[in-house]
Amino acid sequence: MHPLILAVTLSIGGITVETDSGRIGDVGSDPVVHKEQQSYRFDPKGSVEVSRMAGSVKVVAGAVDRVSFTYERKAATQQDHDCEVLKHEHSDRSLRIWLERKPDKACQLVRAVDLLTVTVPKGASVALSNIGDSASISGVEGMLRLESIGDAAVLDGVQQLQASSIGDSLKLAVTQVGAGGIRVDSVGDSVELSLPEQIDAELLIDSVDDEIRGPGLRVESPARYEATLGDGGRTIRISSVGDSVVIRGKALVGAQRIGD
Repeated sequence: MHPLILAVTLSIGGITVETDSGRIGDVGSDPVVHKEQQSYRFDPKGSVEVSRMAGSVKVVAGAVDRVSFTYERKAATQQDHDCEVLKHEHSDRSLRIWLERKPDKACQLVRAVDLLTVTVPKGASVALSNIGDSASISGVEGMLRLESIGDAAVLDGVQQLQASSIGDSLKLAVTQVGAGGIRVDSVGDSVELSLPEQIDAELLIDSVDDEIRGPGLRVESPARYEATLGDGGRTIRISSVGDSVVIRGKALVGAQRIGD
């Protein structure tokens, strides 16, 4: 059992996001700076899990047989710095990273900012949960799982995805739809979906508070859109969006809309 980490549940535009309750990002002009780096041999299809991070998380694809991370932290005082400690566990097939906060009274409010950058094999699976700030993932072809992201998320080169409870906007660039499909549920702001010119997939977008728009397409609120792209196949589904959904690319040209 891990020590207590203070957290609250916020409702942002109807989306429930669990995030850190005792953080202030103002660290002053002369912060305490800490940087930590680790690197390990890793299975090309291993799994990486990051949770309970108060700051931002960035994941990028790198060498086929290694996993590494860099943690950068700035705190207003040494006490603020010492209130939270990065922890990790690893094996040849898995890496788990989380942030622990001391239960001391002096640590109920922490003045700090941090960034975790993780480099993984492109075939790895990645899970991010309870991230207080933004999240980005680039070039990873394995299954991506995101849950309770406090701010915006940017995902590039996606093939398989399950995402829920994104507090702000989501930018999602898809290359193809893998065996796990692509499903997005509950985004507080807008979704920008970028598709390649040629893709075989079923596309379903529903429960959008504003509009759905793209090349030759505009669906007014309450917005729902369903179509077959190319020869069809696995599903891209986006639902419960607080603002609009914007589709980029030429994949909609010639799409067979369902329900017309």
